[in-house]
Amino acid sequence: MAKRKKTIIAGDLVLVSVYPMPYPRDKEHVRAAKAKMSTKARRAMNLKASKRKLELLLSCNFSQDDLFVTLTYDDRHLPGSRKDAVSNLRLFLRRLRIQRKKQGKKLRYVYVTENKHGEGRLHHHLVINSTGEDETALFRSLWEFGENVDVRPCGVPSDRGEYMTKEAAEGKAPGAQLWTGSRNLQRPEEINEIVPDNETVKCPPNAVVLERLEEQNEYGEFIYIKYRLLPVGNRPVRPSRRKKLNHFILT
Repeated sequence: MAKRKKTIIAGDLVLVSVYPMPYPRDKEHVRAAKAKMSTKARRAMNLKASKRKLELLLSCNFSQDDLFVTLTYDDRHLPGSRKDAVSNLRLFLRRLRIQRKKQGKKLRYVYVTENKHGEGRLHHHLVINSTGEDETALFRSLWEFGENVDVRPCGVPSDRGEYMTKEAAEGKAPGAQLWTGSRNLQRPEEINEIVPDNETVKCPPNAVVLERLEEQNEYGEFIYIKYRLLPVGNRPVRPSRRKKLNHFILT
C-alpha cells in the first residue's frame, strides 16, 4: 500500500499534503472514500487559484525588508480607463528599471491595479525588491501622476497576496490571474512522491503552522499542512536542494 505526497516550497513557505491512492482492486466504496480525500488534498494545494499562486510567488521572491508601494493619482492625471492606468504604471516601472540598471541592481516586482473599493479611483499596489537604500524620493520623482506615493516595508510577503487579490475579477473567469509580475521572478518548487502507507507529516520545530486539515477513516488518512519556516539567528531558513525532502518530520 502507498500514498501520494506533494510538497510545494516557496521561500520560507511550505505546503505538504499526504493522501491515499486508490487501487484497481479496491472495491467501489473504498475507491470512493479514497477519491474524496484526494480531492480535498488537490483543492488544498490548488495552484490555479490566483490568490494561492500570488501568495507563493511573493514568498519565493520577496522578504520582509522589501517594499510595498501604493501609487495614486491626483485629479488632473486621473486616467479614463484601467488600460490607461496600466500604461502609466508600466512607464513608471520602465523608468525605475533604467535607474536600477545604472546602479547595477535588478528590479523584481508584482503589481495589481484596483478601482473597486473606497472612492473607486484607479490606483496601483506593488511589491518591489529593495536595494537596501531609501528610494522613496526616487519613486516620487518617477511617478508623475500624483504626489501621494506610499512606501512601506513589505512585512510578511505572502500575506500581501490576500490584500492584492481582494477585488473581484470583473469580466474574468474564476481563478483568472489578477496580478502581473516581472519576468525574472522565481517559481515555487513542487515535489511529488509515492510514499509508504504509514507515512504522515507534521510541522518541524523551526516553523509555525498556518493551516492544517486532517481526515481519517478506515481506508486511509489525508493530511495537509501549510507552515512558515522561522529564521535562525539573523538568517531566514532556506533549505538546500539536498535537504528539501526533509522539511517535514516522519512519524
